[in-house]
Amino acid sequence: MVMANPSLLLQSIFILFIIFLLPCLSWSCPEYQKQALLHFKSSILAINSSFHNLDSWNSCSSNCCLWEKVTYGSPSNSNSASTSSVVIELHLFNLFAQLMPSNLLAPLFFIRSLRMLDISQNSINGQIPALGFSNLSNLVHLDLSRNEFNGSIPPQLFQLRHLQYLDLGSNKIQVA
Repeated sequence: MVMANPSLLLQSIFILFIIFLLPCLSWSCPEYQKQALLHFKSSILAINSSFHNLDSWNSCSSNCCLWEKVTYGSPSNSNSASTSSVVIELHLFNLFAQLMPSNLLAPLFFIRSLRMLDISQNSINGQIPALGFSNLSNLVHLDLSRNEFNGSIPPQLFQLRHLQYLDLGSNKIQVA
C-alpha cells in the first residue's frame, strides 16, 4: 500500500485555493458600492415586500463577486496592476412589473465606476434623473428602454463622454 505524501497533498490544496477562491476574494466590491446596491434593493422592498429577485444581494454576503446581475472589474482609471475590483456592470433588466418611481435609482448613482447599466423592462416611471446619470461619467452602455419614463431627454445624458450606446425606446419621452 502506497501512502500519499502529506506535503504534496497540502501543496495541491493550496494551489486549488489560489486558483478557485482567491480570485473571488479579490473581486469583492468596495463597501460603499455594496451598501449602494443593498440600499437599491431595500428601496424596492419598501414598495413591494414580495420582491424576491436579487436574493443573492444580502448584507451577510461579504463576497459581492457572487451576486447575481453584477459584474466586477478593474477601475477604468487604474494605470497600474491594481488588485482592487469595482462594480462595472449592472444587468437589472426585467426585475419587476409593478410601476416604480425613478427616484428608486438614486443609490445606483453612487457607483461611479459603472460602465454598463441595463435597467430596461422595469416599469420605472417619472422623469429620467438627470443629475444622477451625470455622476456616472464612465458609462459606455446605458439601456433605459421599455420603462415608463416621461418628460424630456436630459441634456446631461449627452455629456457622458464615454457613452457609445443609449436606448430610450418604448418610453413616454417627449422629443422637442
